[in-house]
Amino acid sequence: MNAGQWVRLTGSLIVAALLAWVETTWARVTVRVQLANTHAPLTVGVSVPAQLTDGRGQILAELPPMQGFMAQPSPRGVYLREVVSPLLFIRPQAGGMVAVNGRWYAGEVLLMGHNQLMAINYVDLEDYVASVVDAEMGASFLPEALKAQAVAARSYVLYHRNSQRWFDVFSDTRSQVYRGLSQRSAAALAATQATRGVVMVYGGQFVNAMYSASSGGQTVGVSGIPYLSSLPDVSPYPKHGHGIGMSQWGAQELARQGWNYRQILTYYYRGVSLGRLPD
Repeated sequence: MNAGQWVRLTGSLIVAALLAWVETTWARVTVRVQLANTHAPLTVGVSVPAQLTDGRGQILAELPPMQGFMAQPSPRGVYLREVVSPLLFIRPQAGGMVAVNGRWYAGEVLLMGHNQLMAINYVDLEDYVASVVDAEMGASFLPEALKAQAVAARSYVLYHRNSQRWFDVFSDTRSQVYRGLSQRSAAALAATQATRGVVMVYGGQFVNAMYSASSGGQTVGVSGIPYLSSLPDVSPYPKHGHGIGMSQWGAQELARQGWNYRQILTYYYRGVSLGRLPD
């Protein structure tokens, strides 16, 4: 799939070749999120029948639903359900979920490693964004602030795609907080759906849309990145976080004043254009 090659911007502006997607087997844009990297075993399970496959797609075993199984690191690879392989994909039937250490995720999960165990969730972009919006901002924020958060989260992850060898982003504050299906409120889902596919671009690239809770009245600029400049922030709270990019509490205050999400984003990320990924 080449899902990032053309983005339709507001009006007639076209930006070409933003990113080439290397996962050719997915019908939608897929994000690879590292869930764990440990020497300890992980408990996994599925909500519906699933297949265990290797890196070539060969079926090695079946996983029955609603049972817990121990995935363990070994010198030969990942040991799970009497199977050992350096790469094991857990692929549930359509609409199924995968559990890792008690938390449910949409999509598929890759288990890999020798003497250690990395778990990577292959998840649809919009499912990922909805979880991030809820985990990073929360359902108590106003709809326009939540929409701004959704576009920022979507732009951020697309900017960082393929930044690591085996995955795109971490599931914690090293990237964006992602908790799978355990944290997706109705408000977060609504904001994600209302902005589906909307991204920020600058200079022919997705925007590295950094954000923090509050900047304490003035955001922190980043040298050499024009859209991450220092500017006044209306947040009523002291600085919390790095202070770069959008202030979440500032976005909330602007939404309270009647600003829409596009106005909020173009205030905090100066000079960016908003566009939409092709369906």
